[in-house]
Amino acid sequence: MDQNSYIERQKQVKFAVGMAAIDGGKPSPFTQKLLERYEDGEITSAQFKQAIMEKYTKARQS
Repeated sequence: MDQNSYIERQKQVKFAVGMAAIDGGKPSPFTQKLLERYEDGEITSAQFKQAIMEKYTKARQS
């Protein structure tokens, strides 16, 4: 991943966390790890979304 992509992903993560904070929320430890992996280019946004959906769909079914 090039430097511009990394910086863009950092901005996206900061924006998302900031928007959640406006509503009084903050990322869970699970989500924070995924955000770090996304920021570092280890996973795509689609993989991030899929992991969130799987985690919280399973939690809701329990």
